[in-house]
Amino acid sequence: MESIGESNITIGIVAKGGIVIATEKKETKNPFGENFNSEKTFIIDNHIICAASGAIPDSQILIEHARIQAQQYKKIYQDYIPVKKIVEIICDIKQQFTHKGGQRPFGVSFLVAGWDSSNGLQLFRTDSSGTFSGWKAAAIGSNSIINQSILTDEYKNDLDLNQALSVLVKILYKKTNSLEFWKIIDIVLLVLDDKQQILIRKMNREEVNSLVS
Repeated sequence: MESIGESNITIGIVAKGGIVIATEKKETKNPFGENFNSEKTFIIDNHIICAASGAIPDSQILIEHARIQAQQYKKIYQDYIPVKKIVEIICDIKQQFTHKGGQRPFGVSFLVAGWDSSNGLQLFRTDSSGTFSGWKAAAIGSNSIINQSILTDEYKNDLDLNQALSVLVKILYKKTNSLEFWKIIDIVLLVLDDKQQILIRKMNREEVNSLVS
């Protein structure tokens, strides 16, 4: 299994009016030994997204559980589940498998991004053991220590979405020498509009390439 430290780069940045999540498209092998690119950013609910670095099959198990819990919360309380609550649910499962003898821990780290009415825009980083922490800008996966250092230097509290995208490019564009930036990077935006409504969308090929043109 590919270790988290060698897996796809994943970066999240909280900006004014939204959160930007970028994941590296890194080929893995399916059970038949064929190379393929799997999705690494998932929608948990209308207000929460999650990006993974590490074992993507492990992430899919955890994401599906989180989705079910989010829907159950909504059914009971008639409201969206708080972002931190969904992080705690994911990490509780990770901790159970870490502490159980004979059970393999989940080999995946997450960046969980979302918005709720109590705490606004939020970004959390979780590791494979089930610990988590809140961040304004965070990196996981390959070169995470170096990338986190760059984020620390570049991040400002008043960054807008365009400036946040520029920081991402500064870190990630070194991965390619061509203008086909979209071939190596997926970027997902979680945007809060003037009516406090959340829009989640993936940037298209032209939008991603325009960041480096």
